[in-house]
Amino acid sequence: MFQIIAKTLAGLEEILAKEIESIGGINIAIGNRMVSFVGDKKTLYMANLWLRTALRILKPVERFTASSPEELYDKVKAIDWTKYIEEGQTITIDNTIYSENFRNSRYAIYRCKDAICDFFVEKGMKRPKVSVASADVQLNLHITDEGDQEGSACTISLDSSGEPLYKRGYKEQLTDAPISEVLAAGILLKAGWDGSRDLIDPMCGSGTFLVEAALIATNTPAGIYRKSFGFERWTVGENAFDSELWQDLYDDDSAQREFIHHIYGSDISKVALEVTEKNIKAAGLAKYITLEHKDFEDFANETHPAENSYNEALIENPDAPAPMLVFNPPYGKRLITDVPTFYRMVGTSLKKGFQNCEAWVISSEEKVVFKDARGNKSEAEPLDLIGLKPSIKIDLNNGGISCQLRKYEMFKGKFQEFRAEGNELEKKTADEGEKKFTKLEHKYAKKDRKSEDKGGKKFDKDKKKFDKGGKKFDKGEKKFDKDRKKPAGSRDSKKERDYEVREDGSIVAKKTEAKPVRERKPFNKDKKPFDKEKKPFDKDKKENKRVPKVFDPNRPMFREDFDASKHVLDLSDDK
Repeated sequence: MFQIIAKTLAGLEEILAKEIESIGGINIAIGNRMVSFVGDKKTLYMANLWLRTALRILKPVERFTASSPEELYDKVKAIDWTKYIEEGQTITIDNTIYSENFRNSRYAIYRCKDAICDFFVEKGMKRPKVSVASADVQLNLHITDEGDQEGSACTISLDSSGEPLYKRGYKEQLTDAPISEVLAAGILLKAGWDGSRDLIDPMCGSGTFLVEAALIATNTPAGIYRKSFGFERWTVGENAFDSELWQDLYDDDSAQREFIHHIYGSDISKVALEVTEKNIKAAGLAKYITLEHKDFEDFANETHPAENSYNEALIENPDAPAPMLVFNPPYGKRLITDVPTFYRMVGTSLKKGFQNCEAWVISSEEKVVFKDARGNKSEAEPLDLIGLKPSIKIDLNNGGISCQLRKYEMFKGKFQEFRAEGNELEKKTADEGEKKFTKLEHKYAKKDRKSEDKGGKKFDKDKKKFDKGGKKFDKGEKKFDKDRKKPAGSRDSKKERDYEVREDGSIVAKKTEAKPVRERKPFNKDKKPFDKEKKPFDKDKKENKRVPKVFDPNRPMFREDFDASKHVLDLSDDK
């Protein structure tokens, strides 16, 4: 028995732990994007073959501490690598480093590779070659700072998976922005999919949800289509590949079960459906899956309910359990789309075309900017634009994009009628306890809620509560008293217009005397605006020089015989 580590995506740790328990793993501990457990060689093989939500299966073999790349080199070189690597085999190393002592992760890998190669050279053996693709032995270097201990904790593991486990082996072609097989399986397992009803993916793309759902429904191993795993190239010591054990596990189909329901996929793209069809045939699951070229918006068309395969099956068997919807709509990141309009359409189609169903939708959490009904700019998450209240929200990550998985429970009619029949959602919906306002009440709705927190008194729209001085006053009371200074801009009797009452009883304003208009003299074109004699400087036409006028002939500086060099201001301290 030895420790095994299964790496996964953020948010799928608990699902992975349940899968590990089902294959016989013990001492299970959940970490950050990983689950550790204890098992034997059979458990290690089964983990690679069966775990749907695992990315890699690692077997830790060496642990030590190091504070620098040079110390890392010395510690790695001191390991007996003949227990893990045979002479002449190729190696590769990937890493996960979170340490202040090793900020350059690439340099740490170089030092680790140098140490392994130097170990074999000093032993007089053939130096192992480094191969990035399809290496015989793939190693994983994990370095992290743990607590107050001196040096960083280093763990070297054998990677038993080789290529990542999301590469199932059944996809012959891909569409743009496909969802990961590991994430698709995790979403299905979180949604409770077990093959006990129909499933629909109305935006199937390359068919990842469809194939993963069929594998789960028939309890087929996730890695059954892979050509090889990393542990098949281990040849040394206790880790050496046991071909008989592996063949028995690979050929054992006793756990497979019959799937009596059906899976439906549709997409607006014919190219995507052609790709999906090839992938489904490669997996040998065509009898469980039906494909159809259809726009998602067409599902909301109630006038022709039998125009798609799903509705035809529902008409034939009306007592069948309501199907589950699972889909991954475009986010507007890798696929260009009008996000606000598209997601509003999704909400309308879900409500009208999939009543009594439950829908699981994953989309980006990044907010998009759009114009609301009044033309004002606003922003919201794409799923918020669907306009339906989710009963479950789960944070996930899809290809480096922060996403959220939401569950929507569809029902016919209004929520009150749904509740009257004894039904309940997993959480409160937006309709429950929602207060509806008239046009007049809506203006004071926010103030009413504030007033209920302060003494429970509601706001009276006919009576203002406070004036600027903090005193209460009624509508009939005067706003300012006579002794108080009038604010700027207030009207007084001098500014009031006079009125008169005519004989017929009508009241009209008195005519005010018009102010006299100042007469303007006509412009005289012949008159010059300036007189040359009034200019401060005159121009000598012969010498073309300006001659300054003498303003004060009594001041020496304006005399013609004034010598500036003889008139220097003395600022010395002797005076």
